[in-house]
Amino acid sequence: MTEIRKYTVEEVTRQLGITARTLHYYEEVGLLPGVSRTEGRHRLYCESMLARTRHILKLKQVLGASLQEIRDILQAEEELDRLKASYYQEPHTEEERDALLEEAAQRLEDILGHIDEKMEKLRMLRDGFAERLARANALKRRPRG
Repeated sequence: MTEIRKYTVEEVTRQLGITARTLHYYEEVGLLPGVSRTEGRHRLYCESMLARTRHILKLKQVLGASLQEIRDILQAEEELDRLKASYYQEPHTEEERDALLEEAAQRLEDILGHIDEKMEKLRMLRDGFAERLARANALKRRPRG
């Protein structure tokens, strides 16, 4: 039997460049459920928890998502995994398969809609700064007098 590698808080924070408080907070708010503990109550993280934490950090950094938005995305991804497993593991009628696919498509559309909203807000922010830059450049070129 192969032993599953476990990481201490210090190892995780060093690898991911975050603080122990951030890691503990993610657990407190439910983003990292089921963190194992030693007999001395020290936290231990497996590879899947490391991957989940990396994913949370990516969602936060790339999307600028709030923790609630991250929770919603993680829940949608978990639901997609459940739907996929159900689709492949259980025998289904054609109608049941179509219903599973429709549910998965709806979850994916929700995630894409959220990403599109974020991208639109970023585009509007960028456009505002681009206008300010254009005005600043136009003022630089005007003769002073």
